Amino acid sequence: MTPTIRTERLVMQAPFLHENMDVAHHLRWLTNKHIMQYSENRHLTHSTASQYEYLCSFDQENDYFWEVVRCGIPIGSISAHLDIPNRTANLGVMIGDDSHHGHAYGLEAWHGVCEWLFSQDTRKIEAGCMACNKPMIKLLEKCGFDHEATIPGHFLFNGKPMDKVCYGKTQKAKIIPIPARSRRRESVLGSAGDAA
Repeated sequence: MTPTIRTERLVMQAPFLHENMDVAHHLRWLTNKHIMQYSENRHLTHSTASQYEYLCSFDQENDYFWEVVRCGIPIGSISAHLDIPNRTANLGVMIGDDSHHGHAYGLEAWHGVCEWLFSQDTRKIEAGCMACNKPMIKLLEKCGFDHEATIPGHFLFNGKPMDKVCYGKTQKAKIIPIPARSRRRESVLGSAGDAA
């Protein structure tokens, strides 16, 4: 089951899936060219059926989808794709209702989901975006993510090559005291959750 995550102003919750569910708000976001300008979803055609199929594709074990809800109204979404053997997760966020831009809701939702993932023994969280997506880069940097790589010309943006920038945040390693014969010392063993 996808957990419900609460922050000061938001609730991140899985949508209630059923065949006749209302996905009109998702379609409004996905067809808004300004909202989707940096998203790979801009290449797709979206419909009620395709959005329902997309929502059903999250298995709630290897990947999760939350609606970002403010005062009972969905204003965006956030998703996590987990690599369980390596204990990593890849996140993506969208505040789809542009009347809610400029209030740091994306930052708050991101913080909330990252805290939950780390509490579930996730070792590292990763994200990537276009180098020109300044709002996303600002969010990642505010959340303490480090720039790890640049992939030149990965995207085509308005017909021109655009770099992909990759960011990551690793859970702080535990400092575990290890007794030594002559003295005590402290060593760092792996990342949080590692036994050795």
